[in-house]
Amino acid sequence: MAQPGSPPGDDDAKFEDDFDEVLSRANPNPERVGCPPAERLIELARPAQPIDHPCYEHLLKRSYCYRHFMALTEEK
Repeated sequence: MAQPGSPPGDDDAKFEDDFDEVLSRANPNPERVGCPPAERLIELARPAQPIDHPCYEHLLKRSYCYRHFMALTEEK
């Protein structure tokens, strides 16, 4: 890991890639049981919701929603 205040490096990029991989696959829910509607993910991807909105926590628990959210943020 890079030292605090130092520019991001390879260690930081690897950590982000690993973190993304875990969230993308660790919690499958292909039927989207209990998931918010796609419109809510679009709102989250546009930072229209405060960071303490409960749907952000949902992204940590549902891989499909996390992947959808990440795809939406990359479209911007």
